[in-house]
Amino acid sequence: MQLAVDVSLQNILALISQMTLHEIEEIKSKLVERELYFKKFTKDKILNIMNDFKKENYSNEFLKDLEDGLKKSSLYNAN
Repeated sequence: MQLAVDVSLQNILALISQMTLHEIEEIKSKLVERELYFKKFTKDKILNIMNDFKKENYSNEFLKDLEDGLKKSSLYNAN
């Protein structure tokens, strides 16, 4: 089972402000241990993404919609 929860930055900071220094240090250690800090998203070429989906035998209609969506997405249009 997988559970996803959206938590705002404001809520996270409020929770952290209630923690002891020791608890904050534990969190910091876990972030460093798991390398969860300053990871930059590396975007792949749309062609590579499309080839991965084609290998999984998605329909041509789905593939066309996916490619069009990726080309219009803010992620691929960002500088």
